Amino acid sequence: MEKEDEFLFTYFSYISQQCFDKSKEHVEKEKPAKGPVTPYITFLNFLQQLGVSEKNYMEIGFMHNKQKSFLRKDNSLRATYDYMKNDLKKIEDSCKNQNRRLQNYCQNITQFINARINLVDLYDKMYKQALSNKHMIYKDFLNEIETIIQRHCLGFTDITLTPMKAVFSLECEVVQQLFKAMVELQKLRFLPSLALVHGAHARLAAWENRMQKETWKLGLFKNSPLPTLFLWLQKLKGAVLSKFSLYFHDILANQTTPMDMRHLCSRLHQDFYQKMVTFQRKYEAACVILLSDNQVSCDTADYDSFPIIVSYPPRSPPQLDIILKMISDTNELLTLKPITKFRSLVRTDSNSSFLEGVPQFYFQDQCTYCLTMVEPNIYFVILFESKKSEKDAWIDFSKNF
Repeated sequence: MEKEDEFLFTYFSYISQQCFDKSKEHVEKEKPAKGPVTPYITFLNFLQQLGVSEKNYMEIGFMHNKQKSFLRKDNSLRATYDYMKNDLKKIEDSCKNQNRRLQNYCQNITQFINARINLVDLYDKMYKQALSNKHMIYKDFLNEIETIIQRHCLGFTDITLTPMKAVFSLECEVVQQLFKAMVELQKLRFLPSLALVHGAHARLAAWENRMQKETWKLGLFKNSPLPTLFLWLQKLKGAVLSKFSLYFHDILANQTTPMDMRHLCSRLHQDFYQKMVTFQRKYEAACVILLSDNQVSCDTADYDSFPIIVSYPPRSPPQLDIILKMISDTNELLTLKPITKFRSLVRTDSNSSFLEGVPQFYFQDQCTYCLTMVEPNIYFVILFESKKSEKDAWIDFSKNF
């Protein structure tokens, strides 16, 4: 490896390990004390700027609300990367036919910056979608991350950028595995979901092992030596695992004791099943149910209990047919807003005689149904065997579940 290659390889090794102070010192040592400003000196100055931008990226600086105004330059991270591409182009043009090695560096780093911009755009879409009152279409995000992977699989392949290529691939694969898992969860496929969550976990562990963990002070994550973006992806994995534990609670519970199951679920990012139990007991709901509307391929559910995914108490309510009919007739469920409905039915006592001259006995069934869609074709239902107002029915539900 040539001296310049070795220098740049070490620089990108520091960047990939989150050692930004070391990368800055490494560049400073390479600069001559005096002399004319050559294209290579300009390139070294650029590397220091790149280190600052990479640290900002790992701190999720692209989420900061820095908007362009009439008299103010757009100083968002995405705009910074665009400015840096222009700087690289100038350096490349200044050394044409003179320093092909430097030209190659500029071209490869430009490819890397393009990949960064694509990821910034993806994360920005995810953030905006999470703030909207709409369901996230996991398949669309999966297609986008797979497009990014395919687009840049042959990019920035110079040996000097090998460390950055490795961590970029791990980051993309973590996102890919998690969105694949969410797609499989919507279809209630147990084994594919489990394998994909494990795949994301393994890649996060491999990425963490590459970090040397400089001292970080990152807002909400002050006590962690890991960068914010990495912690955010860890939390996303935790959220997917929590959803997995709810959707397949009954399957998992059959593999261990109730005490061990409660202990394992208590260590999750969110113990959704215990929240269901606590809510049902606290507000005396007849049942709390997660169910599908038969439009998904549930390859693991017991046919007799289908379409219920999980419920507490663990039984099928006699009002199940009413619930399914209500779901199919309620267009408002396409939004994230909960719907509350009250129904009063008169039923014949099944134990009364139908012989002529024998009186028939009737009773009134009054129930309040609270419904919301949590995934396309997956619904969350709370049933009260009494009349509740819309305000009372949900009882600050968002704080309890």
